[in-house]
Amino acid sequence: MRIAEIAGIVGASICAAGCIALFATVPPVSDLELIDRLDAIVQHRFQDPTPAILGMSRVAGPPSFGAHFRPNRTSARDFQPERPVEEDVITALEGRQTQVGFYVFGAAIVDSLPANLNFRALKGPAAMTRGTPRPAWYPSLVLPRIPNHNEDLNALPDWNAIYRLAQEAMRSFEDGGHGFETVSGTWNIAARPVIASQERCVTCHNNPAYRPSHVTKLNEAIGGVLYAYRRP
Repeated sequence: MRIAEIAGIVGASICAAGCIALFATVPPVSDLELIDRLDAIVQHRFQDPTPAILGMSRVAGPPSFGAHFRPNRTSARDFQPERPVEEDVITALEGRQTQVGFYVFGAAIVDSLPANLNFRALKGPAAMTRGTPRPAWYPSLVLPRIPNHNEDLNALPDWNAIYRLAQEAMRSFEDGGHGFETVSGTWNIAARPVIASQERCVTCHNNPAYRPSHVTKLNEAIGGVLYAYRRP
């Protein structure tokens, strides 16, 4: 074998070894990092100045403006990616079989009691990824939540189960908090504020029907979102 050929083989081996060492030192993306990427997508949708739909309907379907969210249980998930960046994040989460649930809450949750079943206080959960088990019960102004032996304890926390946590999150945002992480049962929870980024947000959300005892200003939290996530 010629000297040049030997040198080429050795050089290629050194390069390959170096590349392997380089990529081996890059830590894998954590579930929370992917959740924060998902939140960036959600926040982008909430900041759309001319949305075709409002509230939770910006993120999850079927539309639920003016009512509680009701999932279509025949759908694999309640979130439909609309841009390549959205598709990339959902593909990454589903690729590692991460189950993700989504809740939206407003400032009305601070003064509202769970028994009132106020849809302006809290909505959800929506299934953001395939394979996320929805709870059996969703709020209704007629039928109360009646736990039974058929209830799926492995499912996402239902509206009642997550209410107090969402209420705590809204209070923290009004005190200047920027979000936090905690747990609920077998689920990791990430709480993030939704900020009034435009005057039209302030005008709409200062409607006395939402929360008459509080006035929201520009760049303050008008509500928040919760992400429940785990890998089974």
